[in-house]
Amino acid sequence: MPAPPVSQRLPDKPVRIAPWRGPLHFGFLVFSAACTLALLLCYLSLLVGLLVWMGREAWLITAHKAWSDLLQWRMVPVLLKLLFMGVTWGFMLRPLLPRPKRAQVAVQVSQATQPQLFETIHLLCWHLRAQPPVQVWLDSTIRVRSSMLGGLSGILSGQTVLHLGLPVVSVITSRELGGLLAQELSCNAGGIGTPFVHVVREMNAWFFRATLERDPWEVYEHVKPQREAEWHHLGRRLMRGWMWAAKVPFMVFAIVARVVSAPALWLIRRSAARCGANVIGKDMCRRMQHKLTLLSGAWEAAQQEIQEGIIQHRLPENLSLLMARHVASEAKDRASARAEEAEASTEPKAAGQTLMDAGATAKGAAIVAHLSHLQPSAALLRQFVDLSRQVSYFYYQHGLGLNLHEHRMVGDEEAIHQNRGEEEALLVIRRYFGGLAHPERAMCGLGSTPTSSTALPELQREILQVREEIIAWGPQFKVALQEWNQAWQRRRDLEAAATLSIAGFTVSRMQFGTRDSTPGSLRDEAYCQRMVMEHMEGPLQERERVLERRFAAALGMVWWSDPSELSEWLRVRRRDLPAWVTIYEAMSGALPSFRELLTTFFAFQTLNAKFANVDDPSAFLTALQSVVPKMINLLRQISATMDGAPFPFTDNGKTVTLNQHLMPGPLPEMPGVSMTLMDAASMRGIGQQMAVRASESIAPYVETFLSHYHRAFSWLAESAERTETHFLGSLNYGSNTEILLPDEFTTQRLGMKSRSPDAIAAWKPPS
Repeated sequence: MPAPPVSQRLPDKPVRIAPWRGPLHFGFLVFSAACTLALLLCYLSLLVGLLVWMGREAWLITAHKAWSDLLQWRMVPVLLKLLFMGVTWGFMLRPLLPRPKRAQVAVQVSQATQPQLFETIHLLCWHLRAQPPVQVWLDSTIRVRSSMLGGLSGILSGQTVLHLGLPVVSVITSRELGGLLAQELSCNAGGIGTPFVHVVREMNAWFFRATLERDPWEVYEHVKPQREAEWHHLGRRLMRGWMWAAKVPFMVFAIVARVVSAPALWLIRRSAARCGANVIGKDMCRRMQHKLTLLSGAWEAAQQEIQEGIIQHRLPENLSLLMARHVASEAKDRASARAEEAEASTEPKAAGQTLMDAGATAKGAAIVAHLSHLQPSAALLRQFVDLSRQVSYFYYQHGLGLNLHEHRMVGDEEAIHQNRGEEEALLVIRRYFGGLAHPERAMCGLGSTPTSSTALPELQREILQVREEIIAWGPQFKVALQEWNQAWQRRRDLEAAATLSIAGFTVSRMQFGTRDSTPGSLRDEAYCQRMVMEHMEGPLQERERVLERRFAAALGMVWWSDPSELSEWLRVRRRDLPAWVTIYEAMSGALPSFRELLTTFFAFQTLNAKFANVDDPSAFLTALQSVVPKMINLLRQISATMDGAPFPFTDNGKTVTLNQHLMPGPLPEMPGVSMTLMDAASMRGIGQQMAVRASESIAPYVETFLSHYHRAFSWLAESAERTETHFLGSLNYGSNTEILLPDEFTTQRLGMKSRSPDAIAAWKPPS
């Protein structure tokens, strides 16, 4: 095999990095491969023997009995027994006819597109004296695996295929990737034993897949459809149990094959690990395995985030980097825990120097000496981020079967307040209003001051009347509120996309349905979504005014009732009621401006996260100037709306204004910008300074405002809920009105009964 054309200086002859495999190793491989194939033949022989026996029994019965005798009642058990055995035999045949192995979602790369990766692979294969893989595929799995081209049918050809998981590339270093590739490619360096290695591995994988394979109806056998009869559901479960009972003999053969192949599989893994250690050293190999162990937990966490993203129609755009963040966070937490427990007796050696010393002792250290022990392995792949995004999209579309036109692809840094469904404050608001109150919409100031009597019977009558109305129009109002929230979320996405487009980043128009990806088109579509929100304000506030009547009446019952009629919990709440009402009223008045601030801040946050990838500092500075002054003006507007409102709940007991509590310091002064006499470095520095100043002042304000508003809203909602329960009992919304989480406002598809642009989609007030 000729040496690869590498830029580094190669040794005079290949270095033996694969461990020596003696006749015992080869004997284990041959024995295991022969046993697995023999077990498969034994199972086939068992099926053929059963078929011959059943045919013989059927022939004996039909040959000695006339048709009149066969139709007698005493022959029914014999015929049923043959029928039962025939169906069981069919179920036993099923594991031998599994569905074709589903092709993994992957992208094939070539030496022309990824020269550094192929250079490393060919260099390792030259030292291993093995044929390089004919194909290299990048997928979304968390492993690196080589297999025969075409599976077991391609063993005679000797051609192999290498599958490289991009999440693995994202968490290890370049030198660790070299060791991992050497570890996997060493399975093809066994000479005449290489086919037996792949036979053992592929046969065990086939036994496992054929044993656990299930049809879609078997997966959901415990879930009873809504309109399915009980006897039909019981029949499906009995059929599933019958099929599993018929598969027991095959399971026994699969377990025996696994036990027989266990020594050979252990030898294969041990030889591969020793080969990796011969290249990068035992210590670095141990660190690499530790990262791969953490990657398994990151895969589970990423799957959970994907499920949450499916509900919210917002999917992570890069699974590899998402899992890399999980691994880095988990590794940091474990390292901190170990550092706290360990006693620092001596000054530790630098981490980089330790890794260099560990790798220098390896036999084949010179092979991967050109690979950095600190540089991420993603540097070996050209356009790693774009490849990872492409593979992530393929995984969503073909692996999970999702329609990407229904989902928005977002980066990890672009999500703000997306997973707030379990916050206690929002759960209280959802519970009291039955999912009919949006957490960022005010339930205050819509109705006029009541002129009726504040006596307890009048307030109770008001609450009961609103309860009956909610049950009547609650389901329709819920749909309208969902549509308003969806329009707001789409507007936030469009504003962020327009800001990125101004900064010079590429934005896909397919994700937003615009005619092009220019800032003007995206802003026009965002304006249309704003018009949708404004168009729905009147009908929404008409029903929210009714909800406010109930809300105010319940709080009025606490305030105007005699203390002796209240419980101890309600008496404590009554004492603090004026303070919380003052805070809530002040913040509710500023809520429309704050929603605008949230929209602009989302665009700023998305832009700020892309600062490291900026190519044109002037465009980035222009994008910052389009959002930062607007945020500062909105902050001034919000502060003016809440001017004079007190905040009594301070740590020192002194009352301060609500504006001082939300923003203790002054608003930042933005640096002056002149585009005439300024180089790229100066513009980058000014842009970074502007982004840092705005982020340090506005980000805490947004978080504090949201937390305090939700806290006041939930405090009042909980007080109203407990008051109604105390005087009137709990409310049953009925089966048509479902309780929804705030994030679930965006999950359900909105019906559009009327296509008229003057009509509110899916809901009209009753005439």
